Amino acid sequence: MMRPALSLALALALALNVQSAAAQSAPSPAAQLAAEIKAHAAVMPLLEELCDDIGPRLTGSAGLHRAQDWAMRKLAGYGATNVHLEAYDLGRPWHRGRASARLLNASGMPLDVVQKAWTEGTRGPVRGEVAVLDAKTLDQMQAALPSLRGKIVLVLAAPRPGPEEQNDLPRFRAALDRAWLDAQPAALLLVAAKAAGLRDMWGGPTARVHRNEAIITREHAAVLQRLIARGQVPKVELAMDGGFGPAPVQAHNVVADLPGTDPTAGMVILGAHLDSWDLGPGATDNGSGVVAVLEAMRALHAVGLKPQRTVRVVLFSGEEQGLLGSKAYAAAHRAELDDVQAVLVQDAGAGRIMGFPDMKVEAWFVALTSALAPAQSLGPLDVTYAVSKGSDHETFFKLGIPAFAPMQDPRDYPTHTQHTQADTIDHVSAADLVQAAQVMAVLAWQLAHGPRLPHVAHVPSGTTGT
Repeated sequence: MMRPALSLALALALALNVQSAAAQSAPSPAAQLAAEIKAHAAVMPLLEELCDDIGPRLTGSAGLHRAQDWAMRKLAGYGATNVHLEAYDLGRPWHRGRASARLLNASGMPLDVVQKAWTEGTRGPVRGEVAVLDAKTLDQMQAALPSLRGKIVLVLAAPRPGPEEQNDLPRFRAALDRAWLDAQPAALLLVAAKAAGLRDMWGGPTARVHRNEAIITREHAAVLQRLIARGQVPKVELAMDGGFGPAPVQAHNVVADLPGTDPTAGMVILGAHLDSWDLGPGATDNGSGVVAVLEAMRALHAVGLKPQRTVRVVLFSGEEQGLLGSKAYAAAHRAELDDVQAVLVQDAGAGRIMGFPDMKVEAWFVALTSALAPAQSLGPLDVTYAVSKGSDHETFFKLGIPAFAPMQDPRDYPTHTQHTQADTIDHVSAADLVQAAQVMAVLAWQLAHGPRLPHVAHVPSGTTGT
């Protein structure tokens, strides 16, 4: 018979061995998050609610307000705390109306146009001959001014600042504004950036001169150019009745937290922009990013993980009008920006995540490489020596804060869906969206632990867009 003391010691040893083996076989937090999202993500139904039920989400519109209410309900249901809106001044909101154009001579065909956002309507039909502006410098534009007065101007190229003018951009912009005022065109026709009959959109409340501006498809702009090349001056009738609201309004960001276990450890911001252009429902720009962020927050709560640092979700507005929401957030939270560990913003379409630029900061390269290691089974995921710009992470990067936006499989995002009427759910892959949510969740968790990332005093330059 075994002595009681020996029997107890053996039992304890066996129990410890069992616990140790169980601990070694238990999945890591990163693996738990990836598995939870793979098994239970409802990303496509979420995207359908956002894009098919709510639809376009122009900043300052009722559609964006509905989307923000929807997002806050989802975040609260996913266990987020401190779910709220944060306001900033937008200026006068803008609404779209009808837009039409047609040739008054030649074939008399209708022309495919849309009104540029944050521009004045025509207040009835405007008629005029078409003149072409192809001016790459202010001097070239000044020379063309006499030929533009009273014309409907097809803008093939407008002046951009040269190397010397870059040193005093306010002066260049003021000179350009004066040139347009001196030109006194009846209206402008800007050419869409994408082909295949796709309409395009841009503009915002920071424009200094609000003119009658339409965006014409590339194919119909080519019709006008061919007529001019053959010596026939096109005559066009243009009508647009979009315009501005009567008074300035506020826009909002959605903010929600998954509190960290250490209130002194800072936070990781997980973001996307909830606003969209209004020609389509904004599925790839940026409904897919919003859904990935919501799913990452859901998974963190569902698995029951408690991050050391707070994970804060921010769904920005005004991104399409010049990063207005992220700039407002940074200004309002200036006192706590030193506590931000990193900012992750997804906004490069709906393709699978392929990696991240390190923003040309060596210490950030090391941290990103380490943080992405547990997600490599979802990859491959590269960390590249590059600076990405063009979305809300840029606001934080310019302040020296570690801020990253994923590189994603472009699919047809840059050529087809971005800012067009074709930005619909049909261009979203469910498998890619699940993978993006997995990567964002794992990376947010990893950065919510471990060493602090340094902020930098001078940010590197770069040209990569998102």
